Amino acid sequence: MLYCLLFVLLSLFQPQNCFSQTEEWDNYEKRDASTFVKDGLAAGGETLLYNGVIFLFNGFVTRTKWAFATPESIKSNLTSPWEWEEIDGFFVNQLGHPYQGQYYFSAGRVNNLNFYESAFFSALGSLTWEVLGESKHAGMNDFVTTVTGSMAMGEILFRLYIEACNAGVPAPLAFFINPAAGFHRLVSGRKPPKTGSNIYQFEAYLGAGYSGVNYTARGIRNELYSFNGFSGNIGTSIIYGDPFDQETKIPYRHFEFAAFFGFNPSNYKEIRVNSDGYLLSFSPVYSAKNRMSTGLTMHLDFVSMGKSGIVDSTIDQYSNAFDWTIKYKHLFTENTALQLKNHTGFTFFGVSNYYSPSGVTHPYSPEKTIYEVKNYGYGINVKNYLIFDIGKTGKIEVSDFHYLMWTYPGLTSLLKGFVYWHFTDIAYSQFITKKISMGVKWLFAGENGTFSGYPDTKKKSNSVRMNISYHI
Repeated sequence: MLYCLLFVLLSLFQPQNCFSQTEEWDNYEKRDASTFVKDGLAAGGETLLYNGVIFLFNGFVTRTKWAFATPESIKSNLTSPWEWEEIDGFFVNQLGHPYQGQYYFSAGRVNNLNFYESAFFSALGSLTWEVLGESKHAGMNDFVTTVTGSMAMGEILFRLYIEACNAGVPAPLAFFINPAAGFHRLVSGRKPPKTGSNIYQFEAYLGAGYSGVNYTARGIRNELYSFNGFSGNIGTSIIYGDPFDQETKIPYRHFEFAAFFGFNPSNYKEIRVNSDGYLLSFSPVYSAKNRMSTGLTMHLDFVSMGKSGIVDSTIDQYSNAFDWTIKYKHLFTENTALQLKNHTGFTFFGVSNYYSPSGVTHPYSPEKTIYEVKNYGYGINVKNYLIFDIGKTGKIEVSDFHYLMWTYPGLTSLLKGFVYWHFTDIAYSQFITKKISMGVKWLFAGENGTFSGYPDTKKKSNSVRMNISYHI
């Protein structure tokens, strides 16, 4: 929710509405060895500093039971195989760890290191945290999620921070978009580079709607969870860089990012994050009527929908993927256009929550039993978008996502099986002023799972929502 409000602030301080993406600041000059080492040491120092801050916060503010590493835990983490955890909270592991990792990644970016070089500091920060930052046994899944997830999240927040500063957002407010970049600016005195306007499209919205959610398992008579009721929601959608005219090898010169949060106090929450960014791209078609880009993209997708809580939920989905992407736009007239976007590729690290009828004892609260266990896998994904903009008549938007994930063998107790997710959104909106629109949206979400030795599960959600949006 905080990020949505900050993105609204970004739009309010936008100095111009025209799109004028520049590339010069993204082209790093070659550095001599001494400069490279100096930048690397500075990034490493900031990375370890962030771990120290988090360590002190966990130990003295939240007073968590596992906050302080012991000589025994450090020795165990250095000499014993790391575990693939099954029971830690889905929200914390699959969204919290990429966010923590973006601090490490940003430490590299603000010290003049590029996208791929900065990934090293995500690994350094995660490695030192898993060994020294807590008394729990090190989790291999935490390390993988932190490193790979932080590359997408870190680069997006780094570029949005620079965009905010260039748009005139005061430094104390821009700090909350990317605290690592804000801290570096404070201590070094370096101002972000002048980059021009890179926001191609921005939308922030408020709304409310009605949702029906159902969670059942074969052989279990009672529903495991159900919800029918109203919820409020807030969200944002950002397109950075021209989607249809991109020919570059610079990662995330173009990305799309959408975040949504919905809540009802009677035990329902919904969090959805979808993102894609070009790692490399080219534009084989560019004419007055037709424009197209295509290339390799990285994706970070997260859904946690249903029961409120950091451990249990209903529809839980995480996907870190490499896809081949095509983005195409056809202009019928000056005010009428059709956009088609397709992502198809390989999910190299996916995560789900699955029902275990026997339950698992919570390691830090033995009186609690957890009936959701995580499993890690690989798979295929297809993400389609269709947008038909009819000018004053309105805009129709359809998105249809499919994910199929098989479990990596030997990592969790769920040895053989698969999970399938399906998300469809259909929306209609119309501008009521130059920058404000109103719209209605129907959303469907479904998850089906089958694992040997466990009951098949079926989870689904249908929602109808109305919202009011602000655009730039």
